[in-house]
Amino acid sequence: MGGGMTKVVNTVFYMEDHGSSISIGRDFTMEGGHIASTEGKSIIIGDDCMFSNDVEIRNGDSHPILDQETGKRTNNAALVTIGDHVWITAHVRILKGAIIPDGSIIGNSSVVSAKFKGSNSVYAGIPARLVKSNIMWERDRQKF
Repeated sequence: MGGGMTKVVNTVFYMEDHGSSISIGRDFTMEGGHIASTEGKSIIIGDDCMFSNDVEIRNGDSHPILDQETGKRTNNAALVTIGDHVWITAHVRILKGAIIPDGSIIGNSSVVSAKFKGSNSVYAGIPARLVKSNIMWERDRQKF
């Protein structure tokens, strides 16, 4: 996990079931939250990501939901992928199957359950959707 300038505080990492994993790249910061991997699925976080406080990432629901007629499960866990240099702002929820491309920003209090395609974009809302493209972000606001 991590390496480089990685700093994580007030965060719970939770893995349940054989083969579940959480992979975090270099230079990762997180100010608080919960990252939970279940059912042998992974959560993959790229390099140079910045996560604010109260961020929750879950690749599963932890409890099965069954179709009443067939008895088949309807809510299997799924891979979550977060690219390089992604900024997740406060109070964000990232759910199973989500893909967040490189250079993206997820707006405050958003819920992400989609597979986004556009890098260097801002996604926000409930559910999160594209709100701005062709952006860049920096950690140090003093430069500007």
